[in-house]
Amino acid sequence: MTRLSITVLLIIMVLWIIHSFILNRRLIQSQSRYQQFFSDSLDALIVIDKYYHIIEWNQSAKTIFGWSAKEALGKDIMDFIVPSFETAQVLKVLQKATTKGVSQSKNYNTTKNRNEIFCEWRNRLLEETDGHILCIAQNITSSKKVLDDLSKRSSALDNAGDSILYTDHKGFIEYANQSFFFLNLSDPDDVYGSHIGSYLFKERLTFSALQSQFNTNRTWKGQITKLSKNGNKILSVTITAIYNDQRLLGYVANLHDITELSVHVDAMTHQAHHDPLTGATNRNAMNDRLRHAIDRAKRAEQKIALFFIDLNDFKMVNDTYGHETGDRLLLEVARNLRQYLRTSDTICRYGGDEFVIIIEEIQGQEHIKMVFQTIQKAINKPIIINTQITLQAKASIGMALYPDDATDAQILIKAADMSMYRIKRKKAESSH
Repeated sequence: MTRLSITVLLIIMVLWIIHSFILNRRLIQSQSRYQQFFSDSLDALIVIDKYYHIIEWNQSAKTIFGWSAKEALGKDIMDFIVPSFETAQVLKVLQKATTKGVSQSKNYNTTKNRNEIFCEWRNRLLEETDGHILCIAQNITSSKKVLDDLSKRSSALDNAGDSILYTDHKGFIEYANQSFFFLNLSDPDDVYGSHIGSYLFKERLTFSALQSQFNTNRTWKGQITKLSKNGNKILSVTITAIYNDQRLLGYVANLHDITELSVHVDAMTHQAHHDPLTGATNRNAMNDRLRHAIDRAKRAEQKIALFFIDLNDFKMVNDTYGHETGDRLLLEVARNLRQYLRTSDTICRYGGDEFVIIIEEIQGQEHIKMVFQTIQKAINKPIIINTQITLQAKASIGMALYPDDATDAQILIKAADMSMYRIKRKKAESSH
């Protein structure tokens, strides 16, 4: 071999040694970086062999699952951190990583303290290995709990008996539960995106006005009447403004259908305040109205006229035609009085064949005279009982004036009653 050939060969050997040294150094550096990354990763990094035995276990895996690397290495990952009810699902996921190269899952796992946590897994088959799989885990238990809580709340809202909706911070409806749509107020497409003010209160301005009436708990309570597909509904409404610190997040409205209850209460209230035969105000309600009327008249410095009416010869009607005809006469007299007088005037059946009428805002003697004539006209209107019987009621009418005759409600009634008896006595005297 020539000297030149030996020199070239030596040079090649030196270059090969240098190259091998560089490659080896780079490999060591690469392995060092891998080990550093593997150790410092915030995710749990676990490497398993093709038999699912753990061959690498980083610090985050210890933090999440509780076992040290010494305790974990060599263990079957299926028996080690997978609860029995998740075994079949996790096995499918790992098999997919083996055949497809990657797989993902979310499942429960077990810690050293035997606690169950919920983890998100990403699995990748490592190339140029004998079936090793890198398993990357994140503990998402807190997120899972939030999602579960939201799911529970959503389910609770959907199945709540009351109708519930909520809006964004501008008042536009974002959600309504099933009970809300059972009210049949409108189609679902007409609800979402509508402003709560215009949807519930017809005008956004009305809702803006309501905001000023929110109490210290940032809540408004009231009743609204809204047209539904089944007619008008009376709804009890509670609207609460939801804040995060000082930032408005939206509004939650709770609606309860009180239509039947309101009708029942109205009927009960009407029965409590009205005479069952004639529908006129009863004595108790009249006394209350008279006290309020006197308070208003006192503040406004106005007069009140109170008429006390006694139907003449009513006993004769009962004796001649029967009590049913007498009841019919009372009913028609009350109806005629309501027809001839103002809706603001109070017509009361005081008892038996007696009526009391309260007229507020008396303007003077001419006004009193006109009202008196109107009352007489209503009472004297012929009442057709049947084809054979037509009656025409007559009455003795007394009057007392607030504050001229009395300033107390009961004294005013007594004064009108005494006025009526004086007139009745004069009629009796003149008939003899």
